[in-house]
Amino acid sequence: MENPDTTLSYRRRSLFILLIWALAVSLFLALLIGIADSFGPWSLDEHAFDILLDEFSPLGVLLLASLVAPALEELIFRGPMWFFRNSRYFPWIFYGLTLSFALVHLSNYPNLSEIWPLALLLISPQLNIGVFLGFIRIRFGLLWAIFFHAAYNLLLLGPMLLLYELGVSFS
Repeated sequence: MENPDTTLSYRRRSLFILLIWALAVSLFLALLIGIADSFGPWSLDEHAFDILLDEFSPLGVLLLASLVAPALEELIFRGPMWFFRNSRYFPWIFYGLTLSFALVHLSNYPNLSEIWPLALLLISPQLNIGVFLGFIRIRFGLLWAIFFHAAYNLLLLGPMLLLYELGVSFS
C-alpha cells in the first residue's frame, strides 16, 4: 500500500534513512563474503565487474550500473508487483520476485560451478537490497525504487571505480 504522506521532504528523508540501512547491511554481508572467501578452497577473484571494466571505461560501467541497470531491473523485478497489489498472493509474488532478482545476480560469477557452496551467501546482498527495493516500490512507487536503486549502486560502485582509476588493486 502506497504511503499517504506524499511530501517530497518526507520521502527524501525516509529514502535517505533506508539507504543508510541498506548499505550498512550489504557492507556487513560483503564482509562475511570476504571472510568466507579467505577460509575456503575457492576463489572469488572472477567477477562480472572485471569483465565490464575490460569492455567499458570506468565511467561507462558507472553509467550502466547507476542508470541502465536500475531502470531495467526495477521494471522487470518490481514493476509486476502492481498487477498483484490486491491479490492474496501478493506476498508470494513479492518474495518470488525478490528471490529472482537475487538469483539473476549469480551470473556475476563466471566460475559459479566452482563456488556454488557459497551461492546463497554471494546473493545475500542482492536479497537484502531486493527487500528494501520492494518495500520502496510498495510504499513510494516504482520511480522511487528506480531512484533508490541508482543511488545505492552509485554509492557502492563509485568509490570502487575511483580507486580502480587511481590504480588501487582489489585482489
